[in-house]
Amino acid sequence: MDRKLNFSIDDKTSDFFLGSPPVAGQVTQQSVDAALQKIHSQFARETSASLTELEHTLRAWTRSHIQDEDIDKVIALATRAREEFSVLVIIGIGGSDLSARVFHDSFNHPYHNLLSVEARNGAPEVYFTGDTFDPRKLVGLLEMLKARDLLQKTLFNVISKSGTTTETMATLMIIRETLGDGNYQQQVLATTGLTTDSVLFRIHEKCPFYGSTLLPVPDGVGGRFSAFSPVGLFFLAMTAGKDETPETRIRAVIAGVQQAHEDFYRPCDHQANVAYHLARWVHLAEVVGGKGSIVFYNYADNSCLGEWFVQLCTESIQERGTGPNVINAKGPTSNHSILNGIIAGPRDKVVLFIHSEELGTDLVLPGDTQMDKQLTDFEGLSMTHMQTASYRGTALDFSENGVPNATLTLPKRDIQSVCQLMRVLMDTIAVKGRLQDLHLDNDGGNELTYRQDGVEGYKQNFRSFALAPDIDDQ
Repeated sequence: MDRKLNFSIDDKTSDFFLGSPPVAGQVTQQSVDAALQKIHSQFARETSASLTELEHTLRAWTRSHIQDEDIDKVIALATRAREEFSVLVIIGIGGSDLSARVFHDSFNHPYHNLLSVEARNGAPEVYFTGDTFDPRKLVGLLEMLKARDLLQKTLFNVISKSGTTTETMATLMIIRETLGDGNYQQQVLATTGLTTDSVLFRIHEKCPFYGSTLLPVPDGVGGRFSAFSPVGLFFLAMTAGKDETPETRIRAVIAGVQQAHEDFYRPCDHQANVAYHLARWVHLAEVVGGKGSIVFYNYADNSCLGEWFVQLCTESIQERGTGPNVINAKGPTSNHSILNGIIAGPRDKVVLFIHSEELGTDLVLPGDTQMDKQLTDFEGLSMTHMQTASYRGTALDFSENGVPNATLTLPKRDIQSVCQLMRVLMDTIAVKGRLQDLHLDNDGGNELTYRQDGVEGYKQNFRSFALAPDIDDQ
């Protein structure tokens, strides 16, 4: 099968930005194309840069998928842990757990935890926590594990580069108390920065976590760009199911990411260089067409990919008062909620569809049901065919109503294709950031695309209120 990821723009609205007065300055297609050529030359120089240089510029994520030492460590630890534990709990927030949620939602059985161990091919049950201070789900998780006599058979993978992420570390503190101070480290695997700047690193130095090792969040890899480092790879390896092994899953990731990596360094106008074409479309939509929002319309039963992209885009390129907003949608579910607003509401949106030609195991509607004629017309059709028809009908509806839309088409919804897509979206955001000049005029030479200074106020205010003795009385 052709593994090509395809990007297409709706013909009816492909010129939606032509003839419109620019929203911010005299930006034209020609000036954007010239900027893309310059950006391409800048990124091309990275191919000869050392890993240390990329770490300094916070772009080591472009090579995190080919670090053999990390890959070998992930496979070895996952293979061992699958034999020793029945449950895996991911403790993290934002970029520390969103990639694992995408992988679980996309690749594991939709009722993974309800299958027998044999049906899961030895993979553990999976749960997520550490992303909120609301105690309800954590209380319930611990109660469930105790009631089923699984608490001592659970591996807790705590993920935080600094080891100071408060939501995550608060959960770890509860887990530590629950397991007992003397034994908890042997049920905790830490994924963190490998320097004394990390609290988790310092704890590990005093009393090692599981496997007497740490999985790295590599230098120069921010959370929202960490999916293909041990942050995401360990989860994928741990949950390998039927006809899979930890290694085959990792190799499928590498194949998809490597294809996107190679395409990114093709000429920026090359058909296969999807990241540049998509960044151009998004940028022109914003600065010329005045479209301030992207509706990320994943046309499949999967919301986590959109949640991941919301963070990737808005934390990276909404800087200096610019950058598009992202609205997460799922087709056709969102057709019954936000579609009317897209068509009949403010004309400030473009729609980016994610469409898979193959969704996996299919179902066919039975024939000769003798039901109502409105239903029997669909007899004999596959559900994948109907899902595609729903996507095409939605896209046509947008086009006929003047809503600009484009589609990223995957040949198959599998690890290789989805990971290729995710890397393309990362590269798209990197290019869009440079189109916004976010790599210029900032302290230390780090691109604003890879920073998130806007959350510092929230963190400081949270700490102030948390330590106030009378907060509950206010």
